[in-house]
Amino acid sequence: MLIAENHQQQLVRAETARRSQNYHCPQCHAPVILKRGTTMIAHFAHQPSFDCASFSEGETAEHLQGKRQLAAWFARSGYRVQLEAPLPALHQRPDVLVFGVNQQPLAIEFQCAPLSVQRLAARTTGYREHGYRVWWLLGHPYAKGVTRHGKAIKFLQFAQNWGYYIPIWDVTCGRLTLHYQLANVDFKPLRSRQIQFTSQVAVQRVWCWQPSAHVIVSPVTANSEAAIMAGRLGANHQLRQLQLECYQHGGSLQQLPAWVWSTQVRPPLLRGSGFVWQLAIFFKLRRCPVRMSSSQLRTLLMTTLRPLLAANACLWPPACHSDQLIDGVIKTLVAFDVIRWATDSWQLRPVQVAWKKH
Repeated sequence: MLIAENHQQQLVRAETARRSQNYHCPQCHAPVILKRGTTMIAHFAHQPSFDCASFSEGETAEHLQGKRQLAAWFARSGYRVQLEAPLPALHQRPDVLVFGVNQQPLAIEFQCAPLSVQRLAARTTGYREHGYRVWWLLGHPYAKGVTRHGKAIKFLQFAQNWGYYIPIWDVTCGRLTLHYQLANVDFKPLRSRQIQFTSQVAVQRVWCWQPSAHVIVSPVTANSEAAIMAGRLGANHQLRQLQLECYQHGGSLQQLPAWVWSTQVRPPLLRGSGFVWQLAIFFKLRRCPVRMSSSQLRTLLMTTLRPLLAANACLWPPACHSDQLIDGVIKTLVAFDVIRWATDSWQLRPVQVAWKKH
C-alpha cells in the first residue's frame, strides 16, 4: 500500500513517512512496516502471512508503480484523484478513485496478481451496488492471455464505442493498450484490434467510456466446407470427441447440416468455438417441438448455452449481454432457415435438424 495511518489517524504517503513513527493499515488497522529503499517504490506492508481483506494479495513493484502512474495520469487532466481511498461500506480500497463533474466516481483497479472469478465478481458488484463505476486494468502477467481465451478473459468489459475490450497497463512506459472489438472465430485465437494511449489527453476518451446495454450482434459470415473441417479430425482432439458425440446421437460430423458448420464472428461470451455451440443447439433442436413460442425458444437456447458461458464478472448488466447473445443465435438460425416465424410462433424446419444421408 502507498498510504497508511499515523498515530493521529492521518493518512500519510510512504514516500514522505518518517521511520521513527508507527503506522497502521487504514482498512484493518493492523501495524504495517514502512519499506523504502533504492530498488523498490516506497510502500507500507503488513507483517508476513497477515491476512487483510483489502491488501491480502501482496503487492509487486509493478502494482505499486502502476497505481501511482494511473493516479498521476488522471490528475494531470484535472480530475480529483484519491489513492487507495477507504470505502468502509464496501470494505474495499480501490487502487485509484477518480472524481469527475456530474459523473459517478470511477474506481480503478490495477490487477497484476491472480484473482478468482468469485472474488472478482464480489468486488465488482460491491462497487456498482454502492454507486461507483469500476474499471479493471491488467498488468503484464495478463498481457498474453488476451488472445487465447486465457486468464484475462474473465476481465472482459464492454463500452459502446469499443465493443468488448480488455485494457492492459504497461508500467515501463506509462501506456494503456486497449484490446477492443474482441471476437470469437472458430478454432482460432480471439480476434481483436489494438489502440494505445500515451498522453494525458487520452484520459478524456477514457472517462467518456460509458457502459451501454446495446450490444451489436455480429453478422453471419460465409460457410466453411464440412469436408475441410472434418479433415481436421486427425489433428484436433476436440473434434474427435465431437465425432463420438455425434455417433451417440445416431450420426456423424460429415452428416451435419451446413448451418452447424457455418463460420461466424461472435462476441467472446462463450467458451470454445462457435461450432461447439451450434452442435449443442443442433442436438437440442432435434428433441424439441416443431412449434415454439418466443419465450420457449429463448429458454431452450439459454439452457443449452449456459454451461458453455465463459467465466467473466465485469460485464454489466449481465442479463443484457446474455439476451443479446441469444438474439445473435436466433438471427443465425433464421438466416440459415432453421426456424421461421409463423404468425404467432417459431416453426422449426425438420430437414435442418436431420442427419444428411451419405
